[in-house]
Amino acid sequence: MFGYIRIDRANLLGKEYDAYRGVYCSLCRQLGRDYSIFARFILSYDCTFYALLALDLCEETPCYKMGRCRFNPFKKCPYANSQSKAFSLAAALSVILAYYKLRDNLLDSPWYKRWVYRLLQPFFARWRRKAAKNYPQIDEIVRTMLERQIKAERDPACVLDQAADPTATMLAEMCGLLADEISLRKPLEKERTRRILRSMGYFMGRWIYLVDAADDYRGDKKHHGFNPFLLSGMPEEKALAPYLQATLNHALSEALLSYGLLEKGRFDRIILNVLQSSCVSIQKNIISQLNPDEEQDGEVNEKSL
Repeated sequence: MFGYIRIDRANLLGKEYDAYRGVYCSLCRQLGRDYSIFARFILSYDCTFYALLALDLCEETPCYKMGRCRFNPFKKCPYANSQSKAFSLAAALSVILAYYKLRDNLLDSPWYKRWVYRLLQPFFARWRRKAAKNYPQIDEIVRTMLERQIKAERDPACVLDQAADPTATMLAEMCGLLADEISLRKPLEKERTRRILRSMGYFMGRWIYLVDAADDYRGDKKHHGFNPFLLSGMPEEKALAPYLQATLNHALSEALLSYGLLEKGRFDRIILNVLQSSCVSIQKNIISQLNPDEEQDGEVNEKSL
């Protein structure tokens, strides 16, 4: 995805950070086990969060142990000694997203970058075929999202909500899929859990798309690239920061409201750290770059909900 869904390490306890590292390193191992050692290079914070959310929903409690890092044999790292489906789902999502992102880059990148992507494409295509064979619904969700995204961005009458909807819908479908693929702690509440996860995923996907667009605003404006905040009807750059703040806060608040309806699991504090601390800090830093003379109050907390 985009790399914006990560932890705020300064506000995590040591044991919580070790648990997060355990999930991160376990996903890295899963990518190597299922696809190849080179697939480990596409490891992302976004898919680590997806694995974390899946583990938080399931009845299995992962046990952690120390092992040698595959990239640095002189370093030991914690990893979950678990065969949970959460990791294979997150690994499949990682390679499928990476493949379609590579295809998208082939369409949008300058010629001197395209030849590099073409060299990488056979490897990514092989990983994607294997992942799609095991999880065809993930491949269908991501492929449909990319087709809708391209169509929306080529529409002369495109508006912000239309541009953000494909990514938001993709995350909604991916989060809803967990209710069917994961052995839930309370299986009798599967339909309710699915609805909550879909709502949470939709607004997280909307936030990710919009914060990425805000981050790319200056570059897209300079190179005349597509950006939803450059569409007609959007505020001028000097007045854009307050609009961005309100739009991003709304999406993040709705994701938090949805997550609050779920029964809290073992990774609750880490998930809240991402949504309440890290995401807020990221959007505040991005918006401050657009209007450095004004400090933005980007706090999203229970009172603002």
